[in-house]
Amino acid sequence: MANELITYEESVRWLRSQPEHTELVKWCYFDEDNLIAAKRFATSEEFSEVVSILGLNRRGKKLRILDLGCGNGIASYAFASIGHHVTSVDPDESNDVGLGATARLSYVPLSGSITTHKSCAESLPFPDCTFDVVYARQALHHFQNLSKGLTECARVLKSGGVLLAAREHVIDNDQQLATFLETHALHKWHGGENAYRLEYYIESIEQAGLTLRKKLAPFDTVINHYPTSNREIDLRIYETLQERYGNVGASLLSRIAPIKMVLRRRFSRVCNEPGRLYSFLCTKQ
Repeated sequence: MANELITYEESVRWLRSQPEHTELVKWCYFDEDNLIAAKRFATSEEFSEVVSILGLNRRGKKLRILDLGCGNGIASYAFASIGHHVTSVDPDESNDVGLGATARLSYVPLSGSITTHKSCAESLPFPDCTFDVVYARQALHHFQNLSKGLTECARVLKSGGVLLAAREHVIDNDQQLATFLETHALHKWHGGENAYRLEYYIESIEQAGLTLRKKLAPFDTVINHYPTSNREIDLRIYETLQERYGNVGASLLSRIAPIKMVLRRRFSRVCNEPGRLYSFLCTKQ
């Protein structure tokens, strides 16, 4: 840990200045021009999967979506670009990586809309039953109080509403947490990273009164394994089958969806990396 911590904005600017981290900056959507990053996210495999999981491609009406922990606004832009009304919330007012950056995107011509509010998850400034969807990308592990933050998410969701908590860091024990924090590219600079046990996420979701519909493991969805693409995972599936069944067998079997699903689950079971990513799809009754 550095002796003197700097702000998150300063740590991201430091990352941009390091040539060896050029690809990481791109993967994290930390472009200086956040509109470029937002457009890239809106056309990504990850966002396409988010749209599918939330059923947005099957709904004819414009929804009210809370983008919780919106950062520089990439997801807010993506949702608004397909016609939804997005409320973007973050405690950081930064013009680079926080609400200021998101607010700039609200002036871009969109079929939906973006409004911004400074707030922490534990005390959301909205009435009960306000939103159809709460979307939190890499946000839960930053909550000061996970249980309280999730309870607020449940409170502001409409009955039948959906929470998608995406790309949450998972560890098995304190040693894994220490390893994750020591190796994180930015934690040593701003000290704001965290991770929880999988069981703790699930317990907190249930205690908040939400129903967990899907627990998505590291290789269940591109939402978690990005920047590794689906194509790259398909190649890994083919190579795994090729070892046992040869080229012809692998070519046939790798096209069968249930087999691909089984192998993705196997990849997830053997993934024990500190800070590995899970996503949670929840509903409010």
